[in-house]
Amino acid sequence: MKNLKPKFAFLFFVIISFSSCITNKNLEYISSDNNIIKSTTFNYIVQKEDLLSVQISSTTKSDYDFFNLQETSNPQLMSKNPYLYGYLVRTDGIVNLPMIGNVKVEGFTISEVEKVIQQIASTYFKDPIVKVNILNFKVSILGEVNSPGEYSIVRSNQNVLHLIGKSNDLTEFANRKKVKIIRKNGVETSKVIYLDLTDPKTLNSKNFYLQPQDIVYIEPMKKKFYSVRSLSNAVSVSISAFTLYYLITTN
Repeated sequence: MKNLKPKFAFLFFVIISFSSCITNKNLEYISSDNNIIKSTTFNYIVQKEDLLSVQISSTTKSDYDFFNLQETSNPQLMSKNPYLYGYLVRTDGIVNLPMIGNVKVEGFTISEVEKVIQQIASTYFKDPIVKVNILNFKVSILGEVNSPGEYSIVRSNQNVLHLIGKSNDLTEFANRKKVKIIRKNGVETSKVIYLDLTDPKTLNSKNFYLQPQDIVYIEPMKKKFYSVRSLSNAVSVSISAFTLYYLITTN
């Protein structure tokens, strides 16, 4: 029995060594000792091939209000058939609107586009109120995430953490220090961006905020065996191995 103890200790050590323990530190987002972290909000900039929803409300007679038809105010119809109800930003950065005509929108924020359209619409409508949204703002998330898939983004200032929340959080094996984003860089090219979700500085990066057609890939950590949550399984395996070894050596 005395000779058995060192063998069991060695066996237990080997099993635990091969189990990669994931500590709570590996599961944290935006790790910081400060209670207050400064962050910057980046407003979305309208791009080519964006599909815009433009709605105008005013006190003008409804017969002349082309932007408030019942069909275009139904979000379900618009999400199912966005190209029937939206206005596409052309490759020259211009969107063509009924009655108003061509409007340069590329390179402007949503609020800036609303102001420009409002100024033009005031020629036809009394005290117009303009509301602009992006209809084709969809992103995908893949990899070490509990609910991978494609998600529609309603608000244009949503960030990667919002998307992770929509996808029911990352798995315990996700590499939070190296999140890959494949983002469109023009009409025909894309670029790859990496984010460290444990670094507070990420909050001030414009790359932290989602763009239409983003593909977010959550890489796994290099070692993927046991986490702290399943450490009890490793102990159970060790005990079983010891029992089996004991039965074999004593017979």
